[in-house]
Amino acid sequence: MILNPDVDPALFHDCQWLPIIDWNVKFFGAHIHRVKADWCMPEESHIGFEIALILEGRQETIMENNVYSVGKGDILMIPPGFKHVSQCVSPDGMYYFSTHFNVDDPLFRQEMIKNNQLFFPAGTETNTKLQKVVHSWISMVRESGEYTTADRFRMQIALFELFGIFSQMISTGWEPGIAPSSVQYAKAIMEAIQSRFKPYREDESGEQTFRLEDVAASLGISPGYAQEVFRKVYGYSPRHYLSETKLHEAKVLIQQPNLPLNKVASLLGYSSLAHFSRQFKRWTGVSPLKYRQTLKPITDEQRNYT
Repeated sequence: MILNPDVDPALFHDCQWLPIIDWNVKFFGAHIHRVKADWCMPEESHIGFEIALILEGRQETIMENNVYSVGKGDILMIPPGFKHVSQCVSPDGMYYFSTHFNVDDPLFRQEMIKNNQLFFPAGTETNTKLQKVVHSWISMVRESGEYTTADRFRMQIALFELFGIFSQMISTGWEPGIAPSSVQYAKAIMEAIQSRFKPYREDESGEQTFRLEDVAASLGISPGYAQEVFRKVYGYSPRHYLSETKLHEAKVLIQQPNLPLNKVASLLGYSSLAHFSRQFKRWTGVSPLKYRQTLKPITDEQRNYT
């Protein structure tokens, strides 16, 4: 073997290696939105993290019994599973950027929630770092929605820069009481859900083809224990995670104005638009069409905002 002359050969004798990294990371996309003074979003929660940057105006968000007044330049981070309600409180409306992302690393998720730093006011050091990442996404927004492979890699690079900023804020070490084996089982269950989700199918009764019993059997554990370790690691049940994943994917697809709603239903595995509409309304209280109407097409002003 030929060694790089700049590398100390002693390193090879000590057999020192970088760790294996096995994360599932998802960027759910993002949007820029200008809304009127009466705009509000009903109570909801997400399977992943949400970052909101206010570009103009002011937003009020009620989350876990806390009220956040988010003004121009402020950034709010909403962790997975946190129920929240947001509304515009500016008489002239509001202009904001929002993005959703997820990573299945339990340590990162737990430490981010424990850290409890969710609001980053304009002008602070962390806000300045986060704004650099967010504005790199804003600069990539295209009216046509057509993106190259290079664009997608740039989006993902920015996401990992965001993880780097957050990782500097949080402590390290496993949460007491959660064994490594539990974490591995929980990750395997999540991966099984994700593998069945795209595409997933439903029968006429509306039951998902995902069966926790089958996944538990493949891991050699009981369904009850599978349920227990997943909830302990991620904070909610496997079926709740599946339902939230489907809802989140539905919202992402609906936000694409050139994608017909019947195509959205088909991509999500529903046999008809009517079936999908009924389920979406049970989730959100509004129809897919009504939800889409709350989102406006991206304008030249939004696309060129820096």
